[in-house]
Amino acid sequence: MNPFFKSYRYLRKLTWAMIVAFMVGVHNFYKQEMDSPDSIVSQIKMDEEENDAAPKD
Repeated sequence: MNPFFKSYRYLRKLTWAMIVAFMVGVHNFYKQEMDSPDSIVSQIKMDEEENDAAPKD
């Protein structure tokens, strides 16, 4: 039973490490895409245009 428990614990830790590495990779990809100054400025301009085009009550 002891070798089974050790291999189960190893696989559980390995799975957890792979999940965390994947999530960090996804986070870094989106952070890199959204943090460029050009994309931030263009997003602000698009938001201003949408607000200007919205009908006034």
